[in-house]
Amino acid sequence: MGILHRLFGGSVFRASEDRWLQRLGWVRPPEAVQWISSSVCDLHCPHCYSHAGRKGKNELTTHEAKHRIIDELVRLDRPTFVIAGGEALLRPDFGEIVSYAAERRVPWAIHTHGGHVPKWSSVFADHPPVMAAISLDGPRELHDRFRGRAGSFDRAIDAMRIVKEAGCPEVVAGTTITRQNADHLIDLVPTIMDSAADSWGFHLMTPEGRASEHRELLATPAQLRRVASLARRLRSILHVELDNEWGSAGDDDCFYRDAPFSCGAGRISCVVSATGEVMPCTTTDLDESQGNVRGERLSDIWARGFDAFRKESDAIEADCDDCWLNTRHGHSCRSAFGYSVPSLVESEAVL
Repeated sequence: MGILHRLFGGSVFRASEDRWLQRLGWVRPPEAVQWISSSVCDLHCPHCYSHAGRKGKNELTTHEAKHRIIDELVRLDRPTFVIAGGEALLRPDFGEIVSYAAERRVPWAIHTHGGHVPKWSSVFADHPPVMAAISLDGPRELHDRFRGRAGSFDRAIDAMRIVKEAGCPEVVAGTTITRQNADHLIDLVPTIMDSAADSWGFHLMTPEGRASEHRELLATPAQLRRVASLARRLRSILHVELDNEWGSAGDDDCFYRDAPFSCGAGRISCVVSATGEVMPCTTTDLDESQGNVRGERLSDIWARGFDAFRKESDAIEADCDDCWLNTRHGHSCRSAFGYSVPSLVESEAVL
């Protein structure tokens, strides 16, 4: 979720403008389109927003990825193509897909746990992504225990170096805040400063997919306030960003991120699932699908879909000041900035 906000952060004022354009029957192309390339993953992280593990049924083929997504991105004025998973680097056709995107002059980015970056180092060198987000859950012992595999921490750190040396202009260390690691972030500061990361993104866990089965991992409101405060102080020495799951900090946004927050779901970005469903964000709720790229052009789905996000008629979907994905679960986190959000305050007694 967070990498999308980073990519379209310079266009945060588009949402309100697009509502006027929508009334005129015109929709601007997206700034970024994320592809959940596969549900395959060799880790079993409890905070996963899907149930990543084994390959799912009917995932898009190489041919479909090229012509139903990448070719359509050309029609959409070449927004950034964000490849995620599962674990994107476990797709055997990863190199072929990236090469095709480069051939069509479509900029690409990636979200990965980093463990398989060395295998694809030549692809990164030949076609550097515009951004690479690599997961880091905490200090070495905590990270490896949480990920369920010894050595995961060191592989993530190595991946940042390899991708940076390949020419990626921005390598992001991405940390999803949970109840387990929220009070250990300060211990990661020396590691981040010594790594090849250009920035450090603080994500929030959303109770979807496997994460919905581990709600005990949701950080408490008190922890979120401490993390927000830490991020604000760290920005004087590190490029730290609170990602889109946090929602808006209002006039204080400048203390937490480089550009004012605006939820881009269905307005500035969208997500294509492993099976071709076009979603507003990384939700696993198929009721939110606006169509499937196997039955309709992605460009056409973008043009006629996401109506509730682009108009002011829906209190949640039309709210650009909060993260739609977390708000729909009653987990708005704006209270971390001093807002009064009853659903979050009440949840502290439950978590």
